[in-house]
Amino acid sequence: MLAMWLACAFTAVWAAEVPSLTLAEALQRVEARNPEVESTQLAIEIAAIEAHRARLDRYTASVSATAGASAGVTKPWGQDAYGAAETPWGVRANAGVPLYAGGSIRAAIDSADAGAGIARLDGVLTRRALQRAAYTAYWNIKGYELQIAAAQEGLDLTQQALAIIEAKANAGLAAGIDVNRSRVDLYSQQEVLVAQRSSLYQAKQEMLRLLHLPGDQLVLTDEPPSTSGTGLDALPEGAGSARPEFQRTDLERARAEAAVRAARSGGLPSVVLSGSAGVGSAASGLVGASPRYDAADLRPALDASAGLELSWNLFDLRKTHDSVAMAKLAAQQVDAGAEGQKASIAADIRKAASSLLQLQDRAPLVDARVALARDNLQIVQDLYGQGSATILDLFNAQASFREARTQGATLRVDLAIAACDLQWLLGQDPTAPGPVK
Repeated sequence: MLAMWLACAFTAVWAAEVPSLTLAEALQRVEARNPEVESTQLAIEIAAIEAHRARLDRYTASVSATAGASAGVTKPWGQDAYGAAETPWGVRANAGVPLYAGGSIRAAIDSADAGAGIARLDGVLTRRALQRAAYTAYWNIKGYELQIAAAQEGLDLTQQALAIIEAKANAGLAAGIDVNRSRVDLYSQQEVLVAQRSSLYQAKQEMLRLLHLPGDQLVLTDEPPSTSGTGLDALPEGAGSARPEFQRTDLERARAEAAVRAARSGGLPSVVLSGSAGVGSAASGLVGASPRYDAADLRPALDASAGLELSWNLFDLRKTHDSVAMAKLAAQQVDAGAEGQKASIAADIRKAASSLLQLQDRAPLVDARVALARDNLQIVQDLYGQGSATILDLFNAQASFREARTQGATLRVDLAIAACDLQWLLGQDPTAPGPVK
């Protein structure tokens, strides 16, 4: 009795540890637990530091301190040796403020800001890619479950038909070959069912890996929508304009334009206001001789200076010209890529909408086919039991029902994935209500 209680308790604890997720929970978890998201977050922080440095690097400011001591002995030829010592020290501050730099400073800041924005959008794109992988894996698992349910229903009906065939064979109304053929068909269906369960297990393992969940069990609670009652509203105007790829392209264009301005600044003058101030001194002299080393010379002395520095490289204009030309070509390359990306996204959206509409048009037909195939199988099975149908008619009815049932299960999953794909391509949350309803 105690052993049974312990077994029941262990089973209850194990069952409680099996993750149970809705589609929305799965999408949230795949973002929270994936190292790719953490990597993009680190890239965002690095880009933010670079943008901060771009604002600070236009100024020059430094403070330096020096101190030292040296001593030595000198022996001239034919004279007595004497010692010498030196002790310098000093503290100096230097600062510089650019008054004009040909636009290079503003270009560097704009480029760094664009880089920070690109890093942020790369994080968004990474999360969206993970979302797509997660909802595709989610519905594929549900597809295997529906196919297994369809295969099990077909198997149950085949077992019922086998019982009828065996009864007729025992009564001498059916040949033994009919029993063998029905058993072979039953074994074949059982083999397919075993393979489908294995595929389901592998799909769940892949989902667990994607979600970074321990164990080998997973329960997905959301079901794909039924094939009836679906509909697609007209696509909104400017469909797909919310895609982060477009925002990223705008930032790439801004960074390319900043590169053009930075290249042009190479042929323009720069003016810098600089200043320096310091305090220090040095004591030096002979040890034990004249002039005598006196530590009192270490008393501090203060100095300060300020000035303007103009620099203009007039003899490297050809290099500047080539740099500007290359930067302009890079900007044109960004524009061309943006146009290609825009056309590709628009085509993907149209294709996804067309696929969803096609699946929705097929839905009532598939539903009707499943219902008719189920009725036909029952009718043929009854007729066979009465001796009014052949074994071949029965096998054909069984095969038609299994095919229709599997097709119906597949269509439900295809509809779910197509609806999520369209939402995703429009730049919307795949789990949120949108043009698909």
